[in-house]
Amino acid sequence: MIHWKIISTVLVCVFALSPALSVAQELRRIHYGTSTSISHLPVWAAKDAGYFTKNGLNVEPVQIRGGSLITMAIMSGQLQFSGVGAGSVVAGRIEGGDLVLLACPADLEPVYLIARPEIKSASQLKGKVSAVTRLNSSIHFYLRAALKMVGVDSDKDMTLLQLGGSAEIVAALEGGRVSAAALTIRDALPFLQRNWPVLVDLSKSDLIYPSSCVTSSRAFVKAEPLTVERFLSAYVAAIQLIKKDQTFAVKSLVKWNKDKESPVLVKSVEAFSRLFKVPPYVPDKGIESVMKELSNQRPVPKEFIGHPELFRDNGPLERALSRS
Repeated sequence: MIHWKIISTVLVCVFALSPALSVAQELRRIHYGTSTSISHLPVWAAKDAGYFTKNGLNVEPVQIRGGSLITMAIMSGQLQFSGVGAGSVVAGRIEGGDLVLLACPADLEPVYLIARPEIKSASQLKGKVSAVTRLNSSIHFYLRAALKMVGVDSDKDMTLLQLGGSAEIVAALEGGRVSAAALTIRDALPFLQRNWPVLVDLSKSDLIYPSSCVTSSRAFVKAEPLTVERFLSAYVAAIQLIKKDQTFAVKSLVKWNKDKESPVLVKSVEAFSRLFKVPPYVPDKGIESVMKELSNQRPVPKEFIGHPELFRDNGPLERALSRS
């Protein structure tokens, strides 16, 4: 169990290291938690295009490793918004956390279950090791879902390592520390180009799982409704920009992830831009799939079953769209 005082100390240090406020004081300063996932591109693009500033906001993206840490930061009040997978939000809400999904950029990321070359069939994964960023993160959900499709129970049949980030998972797969991993297209492409085994291509499945969704607390939504609407207006405008100008999107991704432009990066942005939705409503089917998966692991109170509205609020997005 993670101690809350330790989490709070870590988050305070992260925010202390974020860029200092360099715009007029009348702008509402917002910290937004991200990982390195391309699903966060609408936030980075909105920042670079000046859409947040035009809406009276100074949004500072802060990278935090793992959806569970980002979720805790929202519940503690140290983040006003964050990009979080539906799995973390649903689990946190059921446990009593004040969390609400406001917008989801895509219904599913392009994800592949990649195995090492010596793995010839999914059955060989039983007894082997895999990895996730954090337990109950989006990558954990993808891994569990993909393995289930090929008859492997990730919780019972495999040992899972929590490695913190996608780069660490890639290195572990490359080095043989793990036998298979669920990777988004950017991390998967180098393995695909070398013809490593693809056990599952989730983009060809009917799975719906919203990741990196704009998430806040209901308390904040109630306290600052105009701030929420302005944020979502800029967010939607950024999705439209990404779809129209992928060159700008690639430059923004390179800047915020401190990466180098490459064919893999360009192809990855192209894949995500096709999946980004306008408008980016939270899919109720995605919440239902998370609830189903969660109920297979532990008891879920009956009052949450069949009530996606307990986990999302479409009102702010609808008002933001009407403003646009």
